[in-house]
Amino acid sequence: MDNLRKSDEWLDRGGPDNNVVMSSRARYARNLPRIPFPMRARHEELKEVLDRVQRAIRNNPRFASPLSFSLTEIKSVERNYLKENHLISTEMEKGGENRMIILTDDIKLAVMINEEDHLRLFALDTGFQLCEVFNQAAALESELGRELGFAFSPKYGYLTACPTNTGTGLRASVMLHLPGLSYIKQISEIVKSMPQLGLTVRGFHGENSENQGDFFQISNEVTLGKSEEQIIDLLSRVIEQILDKEKQARRMLFEKNRAFIEDELWRAYGLLAHARLMTSHEALQLLSKLRLGIDRGYFGSFSHSDLNKLIIEVQPGHLQYSGGGTAKAEARDRLRADVLRKRLEIDVSRN
Repeated sequence: MDNLRKSDEWLDRGGPDNNVVMSSRARYARNLPRIPFPMRARHEELKEVLDRVQRAIRNNPRFASPLSFSLTEIKSVERNYLKENHLISTEMEKGGENRMIILTDDIKLAVMINEEDHLRLFALDTGFQLCEVFNQAAALESELGRELGFAFSPKYGYLTACPTNTGTGLRASVMLHLPGLSYIKQISEIVKSMPQLGLTVRGFHGENSENQGDFFQISNEVTLGKSEEQIIDLLSRVIEQILDKEKQARRMLFEKNRAFIEDELWRAYGLLAHARLMTSHEALQLLSKLRLGIDRGYFGSFSHSDLNKLIIEVQPGHLQYSGGGTAKAEARDRLRADVLRKRLEIDVSRN
């Protein structure tokens, strides 16, 4: 398996409440002192940051067998592949000099170098594991901080390129699948309430993306004036409340509208199993319905982890990479339909 495909492996893991929570993440923004932020830094300064961070990571036992990608050297389709795996940001996907991501072998910890800040280090896992990923990220931040020393102000906290990250520099997020609340029209109420709590809601692809397939990423918006523990505690309590509401909504749907919901789910299955052309938007909408059906034991032996991975596998970058990097939009739509039919045929054959 090539290194790029190995970066998919984190999607294979299960996790607590993974029928509702796709993933949990904790990310720190950090910078080295006396070096301009990447957008203002000269070539030699960016190179200095890259060299210093790489040395620190080589000295860290967590990265004994690292997986690394130079965003300067890999192709656009490969950068898009990593972005679709939720491993690099839209900013990093653009490429640029002296940019790199380094991941642990188990794809649980990563450091992006010379993105908006000198370092964006994060922990990632499947299911509702917010406290666990925070502890992992905090431990890594502490270890790298002792070796590198991060830019810090006694008044403002950790200094970052964007003022919204100043303070703790911690951004914690949880990706939720909320079809139940969408069906009963309670999503807009939840989204509207988040800013009042210092939280924000994004779509499936993170910042500046629209909602698709009833996937919602909820994260803290405020990093200044709150401790890391306060940020994690607030987000955890809010997610727990949404989890309970989503589970109640699903139970109510199947108790009161079972025939209607089952018809929706099996129609989605029929389209996915037989279509010859499928756009990425339509695939995400339909696979979202299958993911809901797994709760009821539908669709054979598919697990939530299987669906998580399939959702990513049929994204444009993954299909283009599989097609040698040359597949145009219509060719991708055809290839996507082929992949979905084959995967669903395998599932049927297991039963």
